[in-house]
Amino acid sequence: MKTAIRFLVLGAAAAAFHAYADSDIEFAPYVLPAAKMSCDDGQDPMGSRLFATTRLRTQIGLGGLWDFLPDPQDKGEAGRYYVNFPEPETSLWVPGSWNAEPRYSGYIGPAWMRRTFTLPRSGNLRLHFGGAFYRTKVWLDGEYLGAHEGGYTPFSFAVKNATAGPHTLVVRVDNTLDDRTLPKRGVDWFPYGGIDRAVYAELVPDVWIERFHIIPRRRSGGAAALEVRVFLRNLGAAARTETLTLAIDGRQVYSGTHAAPPGESTVTFETVLENPRLWSPANPSLYSARLVLGAESDDQLTRFGVRWIEIDGTRLLLNGRPFRIIGVNRHEDHPDWGSALPPHILRQDVAIIKRMGANAVRGHYPPNQMFLDYCDQVGLVFMNEIPAWQNTPAQLSDPVVQEKIRREFREMVLRDMNHPSVITWSLGNEWRNPDACYEPARVLAAYARTLDSTRPLTLITAGYAGRLQELFDVISTNWSRHEWYDPATHIDTEVAARTVRQLRRIHELFPQKPVILSEFGGAESQAGWHDWSAVKWSEEFQARNVADSGAWGLAQDWIAGGCVWQFADSRSSPERILAGRLHGWNAKGILDAYRRPKLAYYELLRLFRAHREERYASGLTASPAGN
Repeated sequence: MKTAIRFLVLGAAAAAFHAYADSDIEFAPYVLPAAKMSCDDGQDPMGSRLFATTRLRTQIGLGGLWDFLPDPQDKGEAGRYYVNFPEPETSLWVPGSWNAEPRYSGYIGPAWMRRTFTLPRSGNLRLHFGGAFYRTKVWLDGEYLGAHEGGYTPFSFAVKNATAGPHTLVVRVDNTLDDRTLPKRGVDWFPYGGIDRAVYAELVPDVWIERFHIIPRRRSGGAAALEVRVFLRNLGAAARTETLTLAIDGRQVYSGTHAAPPGESTVTFETVLENPRLWSPANPSLYSARLVLGAESDDQLTRFGVRWIEIDGTRLLLNGRPFRIIGVNRHEDHPDWGSALPPHILRQDVAIIKRMGANAVRGHYPPNQMFLDYCDQVGLVFMNEIPAWQNTPAQLSDPVVQEKIRREFREMVLRDMNHPSVITWSLGNEWRNPDACYEPARVLAAYARTLDSTRPLTLITAGYAGRLQELFDVISTNWSRHEWYDPATHIDTEVAARTVRQLRRIHELFPQKPVILSEFGGAESQAGWHDWSAVKWSEEFQARNVADSGAWGLAQDWIAGGCVWQFADSRSSPERILAGRLHGWNAKGILDAYRRPKLAYYELLRLFRAHREERYASGLTASPAGN
């Protein structure tokens, strides 16, 4: 049964809801569906994924309360805190962000964290971190294991022949950003510090499967050729020959022997999947794959989908059918949780996005992997990106920054290759003076294509029309029909006509490339503040900007879709508190930070629903709830 939304309007608040009183907007009760699969992999006991990732490894969850000590004078390494940990100030929950705690809300700098755990038996230990922001160093029982830089991708360390019994893990995390970090300092989101994604330990054999990818490639007759890439790790000093056995949905499809030299190595083989079930937003069908090493000495499980992404002039094709992106931009941010969104908040975000009729999400950085698991399951496509945000030509020409871009892009692709929801890779957002960025962009784009050729490559710009776009498969541009930044104060039709002309210029220069409005309608509003004349900062100004921008984009057949900026209000960087950010937050969300809707949400719900019904009536989508 559908429940119609009705608004009771009192006094001066009538202006806020004049368009929605007696509205025909309806919300159907929405429950996220179960995964469309032929088999059940079970639950992940480590709580990092929506399915079990192994049936053989002994795993120890390292979430929970950790000792915490900020180190504003950065004296911990010299003081050997990793051996003699001082009296902690408090305990903090992991996964978590210390900036979500009132006492440490504004703390930027190094901090130390510690916990103990017990190994049930001796063996090779693998410590896995789903993510920690931003620079991380790790010690086990006083011995240095290594470091990682970057806040959004996983990393791990191996310890050979760890002994059974208690162990102490000490981690130094520093959320300080500078001009050579990714993201750089001053970006328009907050550098939440801490171990903000799942962390666990597991026992592995001398040779183990680090990860594996299944890459569908189209074959004649409707079959899919599956290219399988296996990443092995051998802790021994000698090469080994190992058997690899792959099962899909419980049925063995491959078995063969392969060499595993010392250190890291990659094995590639192929198999065929006949008459595959195709993944799409309207029918997000998934497969389960289990890869076994040797005689059940190690295994890894993953999910994948079979779908084809192609470009036909200005159109994106998904499985040979025209596909238009209708979505939101989203930060991993919440007032109570910072960047460490727990599973129930991730799930809630997905449900809200689906409920509004969207089929796509974009972010400035790789999200929590569980969020992508949900996207796979419910049929949301994702535009994935590394946090190279508004970098200058000088920064992009710096070999140190270039190497960080390559490394973070590689780590993103390695982590997310199996997600059918990921349909584009992006090298970054709004690089400054784009023409001067051409040469570093050319080199970086060439490198990116060596890692994956099955998805379009893009770079997000801000209304730019020029030769840099030659390097990319899809033109992604941020655009708003009504300007937001100074001197704009009201809706101005002359300004709107100018922004349309500027956007059309991109299509005139590249008439055979798809254009995606990667961010449309960005305008801040103070939630709950209304104004009769739709002045800037009111919900009315934002709703008009969002609706006009989205409606104009959807009416152009050369625009392949877009994502509203943004899903929910998010905290901005400390440098922007006095630089046009309300209370230090980016208030361009169509929801407030607690996921309560603003007027713009209802405008988009109405717009997206009308667009789906129009496409269904014209035969461009399989169902009104599809793409």
